[in-house]
Amino acid sequence: MNHSDSIRPVPDSPMKSPPSRPTAQGAGSPRGRAPRRPPSAAAGFTLIELLIVIAIIGVIAGIAIPQLLRARLSANEAQAIGDSRAVIAAQQTYAASNCGFFADLTNLCRNGADCGGAIGIPNYPATAPEFIGADLGRTSPYVKSGYNRTLTPNGTPTSVPAHCDPDSLLDYCYHAEPADVGRTGVRSFSATSAGAIYNNPAGTAIACPVPAATAFLE
Repeated sequence: MNHSDSIRPVPDSPMKSPPSRPTAQGAGSPRGRAPRRPPSAAAGFTLIELLIVIAIIGVIAGIAIPQLLRARLSANEAQAIGDSRAVIAAQQTYAASNCGFFADLTNLCRNGADCGGAIGIPNYPATAPEFIGADLGRTSPYVKSGYNRTLTPNGTPTSVPAHCDPDSLLDYCYHAEPADVGRTGVRSFSATSAGAIYNNPAGTAIACPVPAATAFLE
């Protein structure tokens, strides 16, 4: 017997392919997980949130605006009172060098657009100090810090010595009245040569000469 006939080659068994894995969604990402999406942009304010913000702003404005208005009124009044004192001091100093007479505001200074260009006293030294600053030595009426400013003459001398200001005044009233009562100031003020400052709580004008019933500021 031929051994070659008894030995038959065993047919090769078909090779089994490895089991297929389910394709992961988002292949290529670590561990097969889907990539994270960037967080979406924050949503805008809701209507309720906007209403709350508007209400808060309204409350703050309701508190702050009256406070600011009162502060401005107080600052304007303080400026008017301070200027009235400055005018009194300037007039008293002027009178000491001018035969006891007073002057219009423009004759109290020399360096300013409204100043007289020279102190009203004849031969007053050019190097001597001014009696008042250019911010107050102005042609009246004028407005400063929310107040109308006016210097009203209260009598003039019948004769003036040659060495004194020919435009001298016997007396005066320096008025400071709110340009807009309640918005730029509340009280009105009036200063006189006696060194007194009067005030009117109503903010209306004070006559010159100042009536006896008018209240002193201090």
